[in-house]
Amino acid sequence: MTVQELRLLRRLVIALAFALMGLSQSCSAQTAAKRAALESEMNEAMEQVRAIVNQTVSPLRRTPEMQVSTYKPGWFHQGGSKPAFIAVDVRRTQDTSYGQNEFVTSDLNPGLVWIGSQVEFNPMTKYFYTDRSLPKKRLSEDEMLEINRLYRIIGRCELELAALQR
Repeated sequence: MTVQELRLLRRLVIALAFALMGLSQSCSAQTAAKRAALESEMNEAMEQVRAIVNQTVSPLRRTPEMQVSTYKPGWFHQGGSKPAFIAVDVRRTQDTSYGQNEFVTSDLNPGLVWIGSQVEFNPMTKYFYTDRSLPKKRLSEDEMLEINRLYRIIGRCELELAALQR
């Protein structure tokens, strides 16, 4: 090869390297944008779940004639597992056993009671409980279906984010 051909080859290699770097940066930017969009969509779905799950239930003042069941310690045991967002059906895990009693309370809420049929526990929504010192509102069928829909969004986003890590 002549010196001129070597210089030309060198220029081509440098141009190719810059082109590949630009393509790599473009792919990196696209991946970052996709990741940000997925995280935003997932966080929005989680906020909507929190809003549904943490609805308040109106308490009543306890009176001496009320028959009250007291839950202790607190309303819920410690911990809670992360739901399998892609598959769980929160309708199947709804626990309405508080409804066996007309009035319920907890050792965390002296002097207050709640109507048992208005509260629930659900191990598959507990992950989103923000205040464990208060009972959770019994969810309607429509609310549980909405949570299931939001869980599928969260699950899909988790899977897509994991694929982007590879």
